[in-house]
Amino acid sequence: MSAAELLGALRALPHFKSLPPDLLAQVTALTTRSRRGTGDLIFSEGESCRAFFAIESGGVKLYRASPDGHEQVVHTLHAGATFAEAAVLSFGRYPVNAVVTEPSTVLLEIGAEGFLRLFREDARLAPAMVASLSMRLVTLVERVEELSLVQAGSRLARWLLRQPASRDQQPAIDLGLAKKDLAAHLAMTPETLSRLLHRWQADGWIESQRTRIVLKDPERLLELADGVSGPT
Repeated sequence: MSAAELLGALRALPHFKSLPPDLLAQVTALTTRSRRGTGDLIFSEGESCRAFFAIESGGVKLYRASPDGHEQVVHTLHAGATFAEAAVLSFGRYPVNAVVTEPSTVLLEIGAEGFLRLFREDARLAPAMVASLSMRLVTLVERVEELSLVQAGSRLARWLLRQPASRDQQPAIDLGLAKKDLAAHLAMTPETLSRLLHRWQADGWIESQRTRIVLKDPERLLELADGVSGPT
């Protein structure tokens, strides 16, 4: 990727889209691009921050691991998302683990040391970062409310309807993560997820495949997402 292409990729991100050209060029100089494979560990919980990241293509899972080996998925991320910037700006250590979930995932890595120096020295960078992270906080608050108040079936329906879908004869969702990870992301057990998918397939709402879900009746899913009707 040329410097111009890298600059364009950074400008597409919420953090950097409003930066003046000279400042964006300095951020670009701190950025490297890498291709990763499924299962590649990006960083571990407690590790010193060396960078924060943006996903150009592919997917990443952020999770915590309990002493007994149980994983709690914090977030699943896809193209256009950034992660670990708050850790770089505030904590100095990564609070979670990050692992690649899709083959040929491409990451942009913005070096922590140089970015922190630029953040301190150029007052134009802070407002852009604060505005973008504030919008992220609103999204996270909405997610907490959803996990606390919304029933499992509605959570799953909302998640499916938010995903990018192929448009063949019927919309189809490529999961991009294992179903056990999807269950953890939606704060339900794998058994609950399996039961919902099986019931919806029997009702003709979806067709559940190993790595994708075909939405055969999106209108019914929308009703369930809105809490109007349907199994939960």
